[in-house]
Amino acid sequence: MKHTFSGGIVIPPAKENKALTAALPIEEWEPDRLRIPLRQSPGPALLPAVQPGDKVKIGQRVGHPAGDSGVPVHCGVSGTVTAVEEGSGPFGPGPVVFIENDHQRAEAPLLPAAEGRQGLRMLMREAGLIGMGGAGFPTYRKYDTDRGIRTLLINGGECEPYLTCDDRLMVFEARKVVTGALAMARAVAAPGGGAPQLLFCVEKDKAQAVTRLQEALRGDPKASRARVIVLPHRYPQGGERQLIQAVLGWELGAGVLPAQAGVLVSNVATAAAMADALQGHPLTHRIVTVSGKVGRPGNYRVPVGTLLADLLAHAGGALPESERDVLVSGGPMTGRLIQRGPSGPAREEVVLKTTGGLLALAREDGEEHPCIRCGGCARVCPSRLMPFVIDAAAIAGDSETCVRYHADQCIACGCCSYICPAYRRLAARVSMAREGIRARARRSSS
Repeated sequence: MKHTFSGGIVIPPAKENKALTAALPIEEWEPDRLRIPLRQSPGPALLPAVQPGDKVKIGQRVGHPAGDSGVPVHCGVSGTVTAVEEGSGPFGPGPVVFIENDHQRAEAPLLPAAEGRQGLRMLMREAGLIGMGGAGFPTYRKYDTDRGIRTLLINGGECEPYLTCDDRLMVFEARKVVTGALAMARAVAAPGGGAPQLLFCVEKDKAQAVTRLQEALRGDPKASRARVIVLPHRYPQGGERQLIQAVLGWELGAGVLPAQAGVLVSNVATAAAMADALQGHPLTHRIVTVSGKVGRPGNYRVPVGTLLADLLAHAGGALPESERDVLVSGGPMTGRLIQRGPSGPAREEVVLKTTGGLLALAREDGEEHPCIRCGGCARVCPSRLMPFVIDAAAIAGDSETCVRYHADQCIACGCCSYICPAYRRLAARVSMAREGIRARARRSSS
């Protein structure tokens, strides 16, 4: 089978800049302080589970959901709660817990062991698992289905430039990724039947990761129905729908959820976090690639709530050369420009469960010119949109045209802007049109 999907681009290795960190080990580091937002996924903010002055331990809950839709947030250090204040973040406003690290590494009691489908799903929730590839959707809600899941795809594509955190995870902790993925497959096994087919999806440029995963599978007797799928190098293959199309040949229609087609997709980091949960440890840390114009690029495993300014300083600091240099949380294609403070990222910017990268980059985009109607953006769009039409409509305030040309189906991959010879801000405006449509839909349904 020729593994491919609609649209997309091939980014040359020289522009990917993965070589800055692709051969480096994972470095463990923890800061002297944490700032833990209690809103780290879509949905309502959590309620604080601690108060100023409380002593906390590693793995202790600091925030819990008010209802049935969210997952708790846990602390990654031991120390003292210094404040609980209202703040904001990428997912919206909510309480923020400030913690001073005592570096004693005292640990809270382990999570209870889990058995069976429902037990594993409950463990996903109690451990605070969310989609760590960027979307942040609570994992237990994705796996709480009886639709008959036939295939589980573990996403190790990591096609975003600069980022190597998932690659390093697969190389150094492949057995953990496999163990967690097998448990996730058991969580959606059909009652009275076997677990779904388990496929680890890795692009061919990550040869070492492929080898390590294959070795881990051969060493696990429970992995008889699991295998590694090696995919061509293409962006944005790590997108959920693009991965399904590339691996299984299915192009899901608008509004069709993967579970409705009998397939689920989870990131390799989420699978590794599931393995930790099986050992009683909730999700408290993640690996972040710090790269670009920094003193010491690397892949750092840090507690959730680490200030990006502290992490950047630990990595040698940024090396700014002009006022146009930017800081990005995530990758350069889909990441978020972050606000600057006096010496780097602003105080509000921290590592979330979904933060895969911290980049110091030179802004390379040129002056925006009128569209030349070359059609390049439409040819590379994985969602089969016409970005140049939506771009013009967004500028004109023509929301009806944005709806008619399905701007709400944009996946914000950035391919259109990357390919545009006129340097149009296509991705930004199409994404704004998408959010406008979705906001109106939410208002009309409320």
